[in-house]
Amino acid sequence: MTGTISSFGFGGISSQLLLGVQNLSQSQSSLQLEASTGVLSSSYAGLGASRTQALALQPAITQVSAWTGNVTNAQNTLTTTQTALSQISTIAQDLTSSLSTLGSTLTYSTVTTAATAAQSALTSLGNLLNTKQGDSYVFAGQQNTTAPVSTDLGTSELATRIEQAVSQLGSTSADDVLSTTEDLASNTAVGQPFSAAVSTSPDQAYQQKMQVVVGQSETVSVGMVATQSATSTSTTSPIRDLMRNLMVVASLGSSSSSTSDYSSLIAGLQSSMETVTSSLGDMSGLLGVQQNSLTTQASMLSQMSSALTTQLGQVKDADLAQVSTQVTDTNNQLQASYSLIADMKGMTLASYL
Repeated sequence: MTGTISSFGFGGISSQLLLGVQNLSQSQSSLQLEASTGVLSSSYAGLGASRTQALALQPAITQVSAWTGNVTNAQNTLTTTQTALSQISTIAQDLTSSLSTLGSTLTYSTVTTAATAAQSALTSLGNLLNTKQGDSYVFAGQQNTTAPVSTDLGTSELATRIEQAVSQLGSTSADDVLSTTEDLASNTAVGQPFSAAVSTSPDQAYQQKMQVVVGQSETVSVGMVATQSATSTSTTSPIRDLMRNLMVVASLGSSSSSTSDYSSLIAGLQSSMETVTSSLGDMSGLLGVQQNSLTTQASMLSQMSSALTTQLGQVKDADLAQVSTQVTDTNNQLQASYSLIADMKGMTLASYL
């Protein structure tokens, strides 16, 4: 009789208690997951009515992150470009110094020294123009997977043709030699020495600078192209002019320093180098402007990302203080349920009297 009463009492109520325990256990697991992850749900469906806002915010955050990555890559490229351009400017300064020496002291020794230095500088210039940031050539513009300089500048077809023109000094005036060599450097064939992408006019090269997406429908031009003009209004390329001047000096051994046109040739090169040096400075300044602009853009994107992340957090993040209280309450309810079930198993008829 006692067993019957116990069985009836426990069996009639136990299913409800067990269902309640199961629900409490699931709630406990869910609350513990919230406490450990800090979010209300691991899925958007679990966010209820807030899921629409969360679904809209997450892609926006991802997009801002992509723009931030673009800006960071562009800043790294500009830093590398500035460093290389600084070294190119040093080559220009060294050539200016050599020309100053030649302009005041014309001896076999000074000519040979200047020619040797110019030949070495041509190799260095070519290497600097092929500078890479990661897998991209920083002076190649939009076609940044192809090296802008295709061959060694010192042994290129252009260098050979300029040497031939310089060898005519004496029978040809200095002005003619300067004009011929300038035309040769300004109208190079593809691969001699520049790649097809940058074997173009200075103003066209200026338009081929790398394009970077930094915001919604917002694209900016950054970096520089090896053969571009210093500014959008200039018609000459300081890199081409520097290359040509180096090639002329490297070829001075093929002409006679005794000719009266020799001094005029040096004077013409000195005048050209003044423009080259000034233009390289302008280019460095433009790169600096780009760097400052990107820094401002990066700051704005950081603020935007922070604001969006905060909004998403308000939708997805759990209130840990509240969750902690709920976990404690759920645990207490579970313990009470377990105790009740255990007590019911041992109940007899006397328990009902």
